[in-house]
Amino acid sequence: MAAWFPCFLMTLCLAALVLILFADPEQVPAWLLSQGFAHGTWLSAIVAAPFSAMVFAFVLDRMANAPERGHIVVRRGIDRVKRFAIPGVRFELGQRILLAALLLAAVQLLCGFLVAGEHRLFVAGLMATHDLPLSPEDIASWAMARGIFNMLVGGFILAWEYLLVGDFLWTGSFDPVGCWRALDGNRLRFVAIMFIVFAMVAMLKYGLGLAVGLILIPADGASPSLLNRMLLHFGLAWPFDGLHLVLSAAAVGTILGAFRTRAIASVRPAAAP
Repeated sequence: MAAWFPCFLMTLCLAALVLILFADPEQVPAWLLSQGFAHGTWLSAIVAAPFSAMVFAFVLDRMANAPERGHIVVRRGIDRVKRFAIPGVRFELGQRILLAALLLAAVQLLCGFLVAGEHRLFVAGLMATHDLPLSPEDIASWAMARGIFNMLVGGFILAWEYLLVGDFLWTGSFDPVGCWRALDGNRLRFVAIMFIVFAMVAMLKYGLGLAVGLILIPADGASPSLLNRMLLHFGLAWPFDGLHLVLSAAAVGTILGAFRTRAIASVRPAAAP
């Protein structure tokens, strides 16, 4: 409830970005495109970062101010703008949230461009070691291995990125060394918890997406329209993307509450619309 509004805004902004860029794919500047990002453009990492940081800040705020630390308390309305408060809606862009968004965007951009470079090397390696044209048998095993590798490495990086962002939002200082030391003996547990969260949400999201896709995609094999693809990708994805962020933030808050108790400072809204 604390995070649904920024998740909804993030989905709207990403959908608008995709619609603007890919309504006429031939007119899209090549420098805006990249294979390393889920939406086909590196702009998606920048657009999503402020809303992801808001979700983390709101969830950690609830946990830090709970009667028992580490438990989530849901409050209604915008905390500082009572006159125009709408139940269940909260939107804030303060210095701490913007700095957290900058960190999220920087890591996502770095990872995305590395994946794009890896893709080029992968294609070049296949073309150099196999006869052209490439057959599906030549690509399948290598593509599967590459996908598993990227999933494991990406999940590991994402888990620690979320932890550092959460630590910054909760303490007000960027201290990766102190955060690493605080989890001494529990780092593997933390990574395992985050992977369970990622896997659970991914199975729900892609399972439902596959079921609905079988309905929306034409039976004759024709390419679905841009509207159907956007409905499938964004209309179904946004609740699960929000769930992913909320569960990740709650896991991070629980870890920080257990191992960084002396440094905890309540997340305070810096600004409101």
